[in-house]
Amino acid sequence: MTSCVRRTMSICAVVFVSAARVAAQNALLPLDDIAYTYIDALQARGQLRSLPVLERPYSVGAVRAALTEARGSLRDDGARRWLDAIAAAADKYAPNVTTADSAVFAASLAGYGVAQTSGTRDLMQSDRVNTFAPGFTVRALLASGPFTGALRVLADRRMRVDPEFLGRRDRALSARTEDGYLGFTSRYATLQVGRVGRSWALPGQLGLMVSNGAYTYDHAYVQLGTDKVHLSTVIARLDDERLNFVTDTLAQRYFTAHRLALRLGGVEAGISESVIYGGVARGFQPNLSNPVSPVFLAQYSDGEKINVAFGADLLWRARSGVMLGGQVYLDDFQIDRCDLCGEPPGIGATVTADGLPLPGGTRGFASFTRVTSLTYRAPDRFERYTSRTVGLGQRNSDFDEVKAGLDAGPRLPVPVRFYVAYRRQGAGDYREPYPAVAQRATWPTIFEGVVVKTIRVAARSALRVGDGIEVSADAGVNRSANDLRVAGASKTRFEGRIRVALEPSWARIRTSLF
Repeated sequence: MTSCVRRTMSICAVVFVSAARVAAQNALLPLDDIAYTYIDALQARGQLRSLPVLERPYSVGAVRAALTEARGSLRDDGARRWLDAIAAAADKYAPNVTTADSAVFAASLAGYGVAQTSGTRDLMQSDRVNTFAPGFTVRALLASGPFTGALRVLADRRMRVDPEFLGRRDRALSARTEDGYLGFTSRYATLQVGRVGRSWALPGQLGLMVSNGAYTYDHAYVQLGTDKVHLSTVIARLDDERLNFVTDTLAQRYFTAHRLALRLGGVEAGISESVIYGGVARGFQPNLSNPVSPVFLAQYSDGEKINVAFGADLLWRARSGVMLGGQVYLDDFQIDRCDLCGEPPGIGATVTADGLPLPGGTRGFASFTRVTSLTYRAPDRFERYTSRTVGLGQRNSDFDEVKAGLDAGPRLPVPVRFYVAYRRQGAGDYREPYPAVAQRATWPTIFEGVVVKTIRVAARSALRVGDGIEVSADAGVNRSANDLRVAGASKTRFEGRIRVALEPSWARIRTSLF
């Protein structure tokens, strides 16, 4: 056998084994997994620097690579246990393949229970529905080389009492596909089609333009470029909406969001735009979903009847773990001369500081968010910035909130964040009709009607114990003034949620297909 042939065969063997080892690595780590509690705590201490902060979810492969790097630098036993918890979470969604298998199938079954004092997921706005909700989840993965297919189905009773869940509530268990996608990943391009939670956000926040605040929805995701510079696009067919508030005629709705991202040393930055368009019998428009074509040019130069919103974000990460960042969202500002427009701008802004060093390995964090009253609202009902009535960015409008607290650090067996939050919530709601033309000049920029003022003192944490036992909790006390939007009323109440899940190793199947 000639040396040339041997060299060619060696190269092919390396490619074959490499493809097998990454076969399952492109699966995504869902945003609701407890692993992100540990990831946040480590990033606040300067670890996992290969993982971006502003764009999630992460792939299992990216998480494992970051863990390998961190193990070489961490000396604290508590923090190293956090790495083990993240690795165990990654293994749930994609087995760590180490043999030259060209395809992998994995499946699992887990049970869980949720005890809560509120049907709403936002404990700052509790609806005071006390429930215990059992449930289960089924996961499946099929991966081969750069191709990935994943499924996660949830069935539980918690969704039956969530006012933001619009599925069936008249059955013993409500169920939905939380994740279900097909993906292809290469060195410079990623394509994922299906349902998965996604977020462009600052640490510990909901994103203003793209977040996981709404229930997951089907979309196509395209990313072109490298870790340092890339363009991301989300394209979705949203749920139909009534054309306006006075007719039952349905309008089709489509969503596109672009983000151009830059990572340079400890700096992450991005500029973004988004649009919701549609109408009666108005179909999908490729020109409004082109990943490399700015949508705002279609509005201002091509005369498309659309409503484009703009965003920007910036984050600086120090080696120590200190993170300082800001994000803005801007809609309905006037560029061209228009005597009959008069739509007040919709503005959202968030600033954060995280990973602030304190004695004993503790870290401090603080944030401020403000979203004005007409943000995410539009004169045409079908252009509201929602998926099934819940915001694609923030869950609420017409509010501001300040939050600060302490991250207790690796001296405890698990990451624990103690926090105090204060929110002022007006009556403005993007689900309500847009103000008439005659009202717009005097419409309040923020805080419509009676303002509910809530202060919450609480702690949140997550824990993985033994063989597949996971616990996550957020518990504290709320004090509300003008409670339930009744002027002068006040209420103090414990508000919390705890979730316990069990997924033993015997409930998993993993096999090589060939």
